[in-house]
Amino acid sequence: MMSGAVGRFARGRMAAIARIAVLILSVFAVPAIAQVSQRAEPVTGPGVITIGGIATNARINVHSGPSTIFPTVGTLGYGARVRKGTCLGGGSAQWCQIEAVDRSVSGYVRGRYLVEGASAGREPDYWEVRGLPRGAKLAVRRDPSASSPALATLNEREIVQNRGCRETSGGRWCRIRSITGMDVTGWVSARYLRESRGPVAIQPPAGGGLDMHGPDFYVVTGLAAGDTLNVRSQPSTQGTILGRLSAGARVRNLGCKQTGQTRWCRIQTTGAVELTGWVSGRYLRE
Repeated sequence: MMSGAVGRFARGRMAAIARIAVLILSVFAVPAIAQVSQRAEPVTGPGVITIGGIATNARINVHSGPSTIFPTVGTLGYGARVRKGTCLGGGSAQWCQIEAVDRSVSGYVRGRYLVEGASAGREPDYWEVRGLPRGAKLAVRRDPSASSPALATLNEREIVQNRGCRETSGGRWCRIRSITGMDVTGWVSARYLRESRGPVAIQPPAGGGLDMHGPDFYVVTGLAAGDTLNVRSQPSTQGTILGRLSAGARVRNLGCKQTGQTRWCRIQTTGAVELTGWVSGRYLRE
């Protein structure tokens, strides 16, 4: 009888210890943030690291070690600048050692809440859209987030101006300006951008032979819905595509010529960046 009572007492004590352990873990496993959003802190320059990826009125917990099981040693709010040390793990499980610039707190935070400015190295002046799935277009978004509204789309091999990139919780995004067709500035996913030397300037054809009659400017029209007009390096469908014009784009007339059954016109775009090349005259109107 005594040994049975001792056994029941031991089992009861072990159960009590297990409940206490669960309670301790639940106390230390506090949420990392109070509110989460896709918004990221604007980058102010190369090498600047701030707390982002959270709502503007939210704060994240700083832990003494790389896990929520470690005690909270302080908090940091949206936009707080920090210095980053060693990072452990990867993806959503990454933790990084940080110290606030004002030295108010140091410890570990999840890597996804660290928003880094552009690399101190040189970034290109132009990007080329590359690597899109066949038939797909690249969305130009209002904010650096896949959930942000699309302002326009870019085609494969289209050239755009680089206005600066940043790392966010949703990946690397670059702010660009379209330099052909509609003038639009917005954010695109950096995974589809490659460095480019920019638009290729085309020299006037040797020997002339251009019909210089006609208006000073044309407007692109007559395109099917969603289509664009290719700007080529030569007055031929075999010429390299330098850019694309959207319906309504205004271009300068540099002269036209008849090649076979097609009338080709040499044009120059009228935006901030000038692109010169050849387009089919059937889509130009005075």
